[in-house]
Amino acid sequence: MKTLKRYSLGKDGLPTAAAINAYERDGVVCIQNAFDPQWVAHGRRAVAAAISTAAKSELREDHAVKDGKSLFFFDTFLWRRLPSFRKLTFESPAARLAKKVMRSKELLLYFDMAIVKEPGTPAETPWHYDEAYWPVSGTQVCNVWMALDDVPEEAALRFALGSHKLQENFKGIDFFTNKGMRDQKDPSPPNWDTEPNGLEVAIAPMKAGDCAILNFRTHHSAPGNPQKNRRRRVICTHWFGDDARYVDKKWECNPNERGEELVDRGRLECSVFPRVF
Repeated sequence: MKTLKRYSLGKDGLPTAAAINAYERDGVVCIQNAFDPQWVAHGRRAVAAAISTAAKSELREDHAVKDGKSLFFFDTFLWRRLPSFRKLTFESPAARLAKKVMRSKELLLYFDMAIVKEPGTPAETPWHYDEAYWPVSGTQVCNVWMALDDVPEEAALRFALGSHKLQENFKGIDFFTNKGMRDQKDPSPPNWDTEPNGLEVAIAPMKAGDCAILNFRTHHSAPGNPQKNRRRRVICTHWFGDDARYVDKKWECNPNERGEELVDRGRLECSVFPRVF
């Protein structure tokens, strides 16, 4: 399987033209050392705060539990309740990276998310793409996936390169059951490991502080965490660029947050999805 190339930042601390071209071609780009050690340490503290206060969240989910402990944890919209996430989301390089890669003049925050796969968890992330879950359309919508731990190949994200250009829509897959989301009529996404359909699958091992920036139509998946002694902690931030618009989908979205007073095909800016640039 191909290993996704990691690009260095330019002298201005932003993605280079080569990195942007890779994102537009493949639907994903990996940036090495995108976040310095201070931001990585801050992110780890933020994730610890999210887990320790999870009982206060109505949005957290545990996809595998053993002996009362979550093996696959995630929570969303953390910036609204935890100052550590608010600082990371609004002050770290994430927003500038997203804006540059999408060639966007403006930028809105959609939501942030913490993901933790504990050592030994078998819980896989099935093949999916983010747009299927979200009430959004456009070409300038992305996810900045920030690694807080070294991620070896056996625990790394996989991407179907160029899948963001596919015209066919697919349903979202429930991570608990691996079945299609309720009331969605589109077909299930391909299993790109066994049905490549002419697209190349690439794996993205990373070091702590690296990130992957992926288009919200890029198909991706991840294995469990087979490592015996290392967690796989991640913070994702999701961003709307210039052409992102609200879509009043008639089925449940995930996260099922629709903003405030938004109209179908209208702009997304509101207090829930605030302007950053």
